[in-house]
Amino acid sequence: MSTSRRLFSSAATLNAVKRGPSKALGPYDLASASSEPFHFPHTKLSILKLEERRIYLHYLRLEQLQFKDLVAFRKPFVPPTARECIKVRRQHYQGEAHPADRKASIQFSVSSLPLKTDAARHKFKLLAGPRWNSVTDEVKISCELFPNPNMNEKWCSDVLDKMIKEAENTKDTMADIPLDERPTLARLKKHKQAKMVTIADFPKEWLPASPSA
Repeated sequence: MSTSRRLFSSAATLNAVKRGPSKALGPYDLASASSEPFHFPHTKLSILKLEERRIYLHYLRLEQLQFKDLVAFRKPFVPPTARECIKVRRQHYQGEAHPADRKASIQFSVSSLPLKTDAARHKFKLLAGPRWNSVTDEVKISCELFPNPNMNEKWCSDVLDKMIKEAENTKDTMADIPLDERPTLARLKKHKQAKMVTIADFPKEWLPASPSA
């Protein structure tokens, strides 16, 4: 029976090089930590938390040092005039990129528009379709087709101008078409704000005349 021997070499011990102390990084040295992504004392989550605290302290400094200077630019509130009847709404997410930050919408009351006759207002409501709210008598137009909110707001403004021009056109007044309030009732029902119809709401003029005693 043959036996085998294994000789352990000392080459690994001889070739070992004594390494010096590793370069210590400061606990708040984000520049060095980003240059050496695998050699820092904090985790990525703690670094993000530290950056969040820095932003929070930045706005605290603005509040304490610069907000007092803004008092000189304060203006009293002036109610809008009759010509300023359109409410423009945008939304942003504090500088963060979001698909909805390009959306713009305008909202206005039909009675505040420069429409001269009742027939023109009736036609305008028909042109608005489901965008007309029969309860508040307001119309809302929104757009998010373009990458810039100014472009979307301009599109809403152009559509409003075209609707007013078409409503003033007397070739077809659409007077024989009734207004459809079902979209408004559907929205109220969705938000559980619709009124429940009961037998008390039945028109009394539709009831047959009671037989004389």
